[in-house]
Amino acid sequence: MDTVILSSKKINSYELISDYEGNNCDLAISGGQSIFIGYMRKTNSCRNDITSMILEFYPKMTQKYLENLCDKVKHDFCLDNILIAHRVGEVFPEDCLVIIACWSKHRKECTQAVQIILEDLKHNAPLWKKEFYSNQDSNWVEKNT
Repeated sequence: MDTVILSSKKINSYELISDYEGNNCDLAISGGQSIFIGYMRKTNSCRNDITSMILEFYPKMTQKYLENLCDKVKHDFCLDNILIAHRVGEVFPEDCLVIIACWSKHRKECTQAVQIILEDLKHNAPLWKKEFYSNQDSNWVEKNT
């Protein structure tokens, strides 16, 4: 299974993590696992009526960026495995938007790695978000929170 998954289909987060772990991880070696699962919400800093969001991307560019991020973080934190799954296309509140999971020999490395990946993903990855609101307005997201 790929380390980076960009999907236009709904993600069953726990099933995906379990499948990845079962096929790729040696838990006799990896003593620590850290997971972040992010869901789309209907609110942002100014509004509480978001009905959907479109995530645009350039497939090869985004895939390569995330693979390079995985390689760097895996090396920097001596990780055994990394999984990044991110939705693209149209998503709705309550949909799983992102999964970051890391496995390492010790908890500290995998928890720090998840945080580093999440911050990089939110601020630097080539993904563009457009929110749609209940009054039919829309807006490109300029600042990720």
